[in-house]
Amino acid sequence: MSMKRAFTLAEILITIGIIGVVAALTIPLLIQNSNSKKFVTQFKKSLATLNQAVIGAQAQYDIDYSNLTIANDDSTCASDTVSGGKFSLCGLLNNTLTAQTYLGKYGSVKAANNSSPYSADVSSVSINNFLFFSFADGAFFAFNPNAKNCGIGIGNVATTEDITSGALANCIGFIDVNGPTPPNREVKCADESTVLSINTTCKVTNGSMGDIFPVIFHDGHVRPATNAAMAAFLGGNGKEDNNSATNGEEEAAPKMVTFKGGEYEYLGGANKYSQKDQEGNYISDGGYYRKDENGNYVSASGKVYTKNADGNYTDSDGFVYDENMNVLGRNTKGNWYEFKGDVLVRKIGEDKYQGTGGGVYTKTAEGLYKRGDGVYFDENFNTLGKSKNNTWYDFKNGLFVKEDANGNYISDTGKTYTKNADGNYVNGKYVYDSDLNPVGATHNGKWYDYKGQLYVREMEDGTYKGFSMTYTQDENGNYVRSDGNVYDADFYYIGHN
Repeated sequence: MSMKRAFTLAEILITIGIIGVVAALTIPLLIQNSNSKKFVTQFKKSLATLNQAVIGAQAQYDIDYSNLTIANDDSTCASDTVSGGKFSLCGLLNNTLTAQTYLGKYGSVKAANNSSPYSADVSSVSINNFLFFSFADGAFFAFNPNAKNCGIGIGNVATTEDITSGALANCIGFIDVNGPTPPNREVKCADESTVLSINTTCKVTNGSMGDIFPVIFHDGHVRPATNAAMAAFLGGNGKEDNNSATNGEEEAAPKMVTFKGGEYEYLGGANKYSQKDQEGNYISDGGYYRKDENGNYVSASGKVYTKNADGNYTDSDGFVYDENMNVLGRNTKGNWYEFKGDVLVRKIGEDKYQGTGGGVYTKTAEGLYKRGDGVYFDENFNTLGKSKNNTWYDFKNGLFVKEDANGNYISDTGKTYTKNADGNYVNGKYVYDSDLNPVGATHNGKWYDYKGQLYVREMEDGTYKGFSMTYTQDENGNYVRSDGNVYDADFYYIGHN
């Protein structure tokens, strides 16, 4: 009689125990890594929202953060407006941000269950009297009610002294990227330290990442206010911050990617001209370049930009770029077209310009330029809007739209962008913010975030899924799509394998 061997109960229990131990050690690390990426991405989005607010204020009211002349009264902040020549931060936010809600003063703001007060672990700044706004996506923006005169002069770099005891001491706030949802903890350096300084080197790890990022706002922009927030912004998911600004220089060291064994620096200028890929996403020549032995630029996608006698760079299509790969113009059809604002044009007569496609831009009595198709541009050729069938359409993120009686946007081609409860706009499966920047999309019942230039969702195995393709991270931290296209860690196109 033959005997069949099988696992004993003790062996099975030991195996299950080992699996449990491994899971207990690895799952929290995976969750930490995912949360770190998510927090940094949300922080960048919130910074963009606040910077867009001051751009709107500059355009509509000719003010920025340096023009804040009065402190914010928490009892009237919800209804404060930009009027009468006296400006507060509350008024600026109320007048330039859609889908924002004033929540009150710290200590009275409610937590997720709407019962206990919101509390936060923030050591860099004293937040006992901070005022709070909530954005459409649920992020909190908290700031000092005494914030005013937040300016040091456009182009000047904020120093540690400006932030801690100088002109910007009251122009401090923080962003809690997921609002009342825990951990409600400030991002810190790996050694659990953090200082109000944008020039101090710091390393942020998954373990020291938080969902709260201190910020400084002055003149025309908002930026990280602590070394840890800056390191997270520049280095992202727990990578050592070797990009921190030093010696008072505001600009960070260039971003680099490794692709096909070479190091490429991100310059980005050539991204102005892009095309769509198979999934309908915009791609460009990459924005990543290296210098070859002849001093020419070579993009990560293999295109060569030849250095000319003027120190500029020319590609095979006749486009000319400066040393930072910003478009200067184009030689085509025997003529030179200068890049102005949003278009390539050449002067063909008094107050007349022509584009590369043959369209004529004629100066109006108001000093604007009107193209033959009804599109209007300012004196610098920045697109303003379009007149069609005696109806005016504003220009927003590449689209011409007008607002209807219900608060929805209607494009000049008849597409409807319906405003939802979150203050975003929906067209089919795509969702846009108030400025019609892509937020994400719902495809086959699943939500896809808009990252870089792609609509993707993260899978449990660490890969990302597009509408039809898979993105797998390689050893360089880039994402390789199933069709061979390669994207950097922020999902911007690099090249093709």
